[in-house]
Formats: sequence, structure tokens, C-alpha cells
Amino acid sequence: MKSLFDAWSNKDPEWEKKYEELLMMPFTDYGRGTSQYTESRGKIFGAGYEMFIIGFFIGLYFDKTRKLTDDKSKRKHFGHKIMFWGSQEGKLKLGRTSYKKIQEYMFAALITKTDIDFISLEKGEVSVDDAANSLKHKMEEYANYGFHYLEDMLEDDPNSLFKDSAFLKIFTSFISDDNIGNDDVENFEEDIESFEDEELEDDSIDEESLRAEAEKPWNEDEIERLTMYFEHDMELNRIAERLEKSLYSVQYQLSQLGLIRMPLNVTVKNTENGGTVINKSGKVVYTDEAPLKIFNDKIYRFNMKPMCMTVKDIKRVGGEWVKGSKMLVAYTESALYPKLSSSNFMDDIEDFVEGNKREENKIKVRGIWYDYYGDKIDSQSR
Repeated sequence: MKSLFDAWSNKDPEWEKKYEELLMMPFTDYGRGTSQYTESRGKIFGAGYEMFIIGFFIGLYFDKTRKLTDDKSKRKHFGHKIMFWGSQEGKLKLGRTSYKKIQEYMFAALITKTDIDFISLEKGEVSVDDAANSLKHKMEEYANYGFHYLEDMLEDDPNSLFKDSAFLKIFTSFISDDNIGNDDVENFEEDIESFEDEELEDDSIDEESLRAEAEKPWNEDEIERLTMYFEHDMELNRIAERLEKSLYSVQYQLSQLGLIRMPLNVTVKNTENGGTVINKSGKVVYTDEAPLKIFNDKIYRFNMKPMCMTVKDIKRVGGEWVKGSKMLVAYTESALYPKLSSSNFMDDIEDFVEGNKREENKIKVRGIWYDYYGDKIDSQSR
């Protein structure tokens, strides 16, 4: 029987191309090879054949197969024979362990599930290679069913597999009540759920340090994975965990890509001496002699002078909160300036919206919108 194992392990299984984008690319380092960077890229599995093994065991546990498409142009193979799955003696690769036992388990299962005439094989009436091909085809069909099963899961919930315990839960669901008590199952599920609900951020960590770290550039590979996870509706804290980044970093990079607006995660407080910006840890990170107000997740500085009222933004530059550029100026002769109360003019300001260019900015005061120069929006345009 050893020769049949050798013949089977010398095969390179096929799978349907349609699963490359759906399963291989999001969850494995297919086409890149396994290295010490696999985990940092955020992939659950290393080489593509690891996903194939998962699909095979799903099909095996359900004892269901699914025939591959007859169109060979719609099939692929790994270019990596079964015998080379995992590290081999003398050919150890970073991040891989020996898959010899897995290969033996798969082979044993296929022997019991594949219709092979072993008497004819022993007599030489059936070639070892033909028998090995039968095992390979059964293996492919089990894996194809497993892929189809995962495809259905993603159709029902696109985020279902983008959880650290997703594949573990699939296999624990196969455990029968005869093998494990109900209490044990419930306790296990509670442990998994508590693990999934853990907060990523440590409140004791200084938020300004997190922000500074978030503003460091990412490489192309990290950006590619970030975009893919976001498009699959993965929760941001899970993306951060998968990419081994802080939540700030994920939010910042997504905002740089124009996919979300970066949350401020700060508050402002005004006194008679001016305004301050306070982060979630309670640390004052910016002070100004003019009062501040937040509109649309952005901080603005409103300075009432004898000759005009100006608006500037407060933003982070080089890791520091600084006073930005002029966003609006309303001189005494404008329609807006006389409407502002000298004592509590900040209460009069209800909204501030930036346009595509500075001159298109507008401010809402007491229910009326004014343009960059302090004139009513519905009046003569400049």
C-alpha cells in the first residue's frame, strides 16, 4: 500500500478558479509563498493548499462531494505536489511545519471513501497510478464541496469568515453530543465569544503616541489587505487585529484612502481664556486663545476681532496639533458680522461646512447660511 500512498502524494490536485478571488486571495498567501511575514500580512493561512485542506475536511465531515467543472480552463492547481505540502526534511521553510500526519490522515480517509478494487490492484489489473488518480479525484470533490459550503457562508454573511475563530467554529460544530457534553460546548462557545469581544485598545496607552504611530506610512501590501478587508465589511477593530495595527492606524489609513472620515476621538472645552483640545485619556493636547468648536468631525477656531471674525481649522501636522489655514473671514461690513453677539457669539454658530475650495466654505448662524466672505448664500455671489 506504500506505493499507492507515494503515487497519490505525487499528485497535484485541481480546484475551480472561481474560488481564487473568493477564498484563496483573502485568506491565504497563495502565489506569494509562506514566510515569516505571513502573520503580519493578516492572512489566516499560509500557502493556498492549506485552504484546500480545510475544504477537504469540511466535505469529509459532511461526507458530501461536488464534481468539478468539466471546463479545464476554469480549473487550477497549486503547482505543488501533496508530498511537498508543509515542510520536508532537509527543506524546512519559515512558518511551515511538517504535514506528514495530515497527509496520512487524508490518505486513510480517501482509502475508505473511494471505490477501488484492491484485489485487481494487487493482481496488477488496475495500475497504481489509476488508483492514485481515483483518490485524487475524490479528494478534489470533497474539497470542492467544502469550498461551495464556504461560498454559501459568505453569501449569507460576507463578514462570516473574517473572524479569528470562524474556521474553528465550523469544525467544532461537527462535534456530536456523544463526544462532548452540552455544558462543555456552551462554555467553549462563551470563551470564543469573550475572545471575539475583547477590546483592541488599551486605555492606559497614550493616545498621542497611538496617533503618531498611525500617521506612519504603510507599505503597498498592507494597504491592499486593508482595502480588501474593509470592502468585505470587516469590523475595524478586527481589521486592526488581523493586520497587527492599532485602531487609530486603521482609521487613519482608511481616511487617507477616502473610505471613511477619521474620527477625532477628542473633545474641546472653552473658557474665558480660550479653547483646549482634550484627548480620550484626558490629556490636553492643544490650547488656543480663541474658542473652538467641532463640526463634521473637525475642529475649528473662531476668533472675534474688532474688524472681523475669522475661522481657522485645527489639525495635526507632523504629529502635533496646530493652527491651520484661514477658512472664512467676515469683515464688519459683511452681512454676518453684525449678526454675531459680542458676548456669546459661539452660541450663534450652528454649523460649518467646507467646500471643494476655500472660497466655497460656508457657515450657518441663527438658521442662515453665509459664504466665505460673510454674505448670505442666497445673495449676490462672488
